[in-house]
Amino acid sequence: MQLFAQKDLIDQHLNSDFYSTQFTGFYLYDPILKEEIFTYNGNKFFTPASNTKIFTLYTAMKMLGDSIPAFKYQLIGEELHIEGTGDPTFLHPKYKNNRAVDFLKNNGTKIVFHWNNFDEESFLPGWTWDDFRKDYSPERSQFPINENMVSISKTGNSVKTFPTYFEQFTQIKTMLEPRDFYDNKFYINQQKRSEKVPFIVNETVIEKSLTEILGKPVDMIKTPMGANSKIFYSQKSDDVYREMMENSDNFLAEHLLILASSTMSGKLSSAQVIDYAKNNFLKDLKQKPEWFDGSGLSRYNLFTPQSFVQVLEKMYNEFPEQRLHSIFPIGGKTGTIKNRYKDSTTPYIYAKTGTLNNNVTLSGYVKTKSGRTFIFSLMNNNSTKDLSLIRNENEKLLRIVRDNY
Repeated sequence: MQLFAQKDLIDQHLNSDFYSTQFTGFYLYDPILKEEIFTYNGNKFFTPASNTKIFTLYTAMKMLGDSIPAFKYQLIGEELHIEGTGDPTFLHPKYKNNRAVDFLKNNGTKIVFHWNNFDEESFLPGWTWDDFRKDYSPERSQFPINENMVSISKTGNSVKTFPTYFEQFTQIKTMLEPRDFYDNKFYINQQKRSEKVPFIVNETVIEKSLTEILGKPVDMIKTPMGANSKIFYSQKSDDVYREMMENSDNFLAEHLLILASSTMSGKLSSAQVIDYAKNNFLKDLKQKPEWFDGSGLSRYNLFTPQSFVQVLEKMYNEFPEQRLHSIFPIGGKTGTIKNRYKDSTTPYIYAKTGTLNNNVTLSGYVKTKSGRTFIFSLMNNNSTKDLSLIRNENEKLLRIVRDNY
């Protein structure tokens, strides 16, 4: 009898007038008893937004070790030959680990960069046309530098950039001009002191930037690396996973898929690693996802709440709970839910948010007052309401779960 009363509370909330003009899905699952607790459009497909990063995280955790592969290398005489793996942490402002930079500076009198192992587009299918202007979607590449963004600072009429190569292409303007799609030309408003803008990745940019950063010549060649190359490792993997999940970092998410593909044969390819994950780690999903990118920016992505719960269950069974809790955003404490799901005693939500225009998603783990751990996925699509109002109602729903189970 009590079970029906609990389900009625959830059902009444989801069938309220608030949710009536949008498309909502909710799936709730007990991983200990291995039983479905509640489903509401749980097997229907939704635009997942950044919940896609859960699939990216699981794939990376399955394919990468405890440290990020920074690049492949081979010392031939005085020449240090390198090939990119897609490591997004190289000179990333949030990571102070300079091991990769120091290694490149201290080995060989010249760098020979094998620039031939990434032939995908810089942007992915389903990204909106104006994403390239935004700092949340810099280009993907085989050897990112400073998040593939130019950092611009202004003092009076003097401009400095990092990488410094871009200073010659940067101007102060009284009216800010949009980024040029075809040229690395940058502008900073007279009223601003700093700016961060994606740059266009090409061989010249990498060659000139690395030459200045490392203080030694860099030659770009198109021939493949030798068969006896080694791998140099940089940042701890969990540090990258945590940053991606807590702050919903699109750049890190896209490059984690590229990094995962570096462990396979052939050229770096997100598409290849997505296919591999679907055919190996995820072949038992009850609804096969339409999965196009690592970050969730693509409007082509389609996933079901049940699929998210299945992947979250795999993670729950395969990795220590403490590790998952250290990576996922924590309600009331960290990341994109630090101001929501607050509790006066202990956290009860460990989950990844997702946001696109008209869409709000949240998937993860909820701890109930009785001590049970449930896995859930809550997806809201095609809403014209203020997204903060949707988050308010979703929080009420998850409090019903916490308080009544």
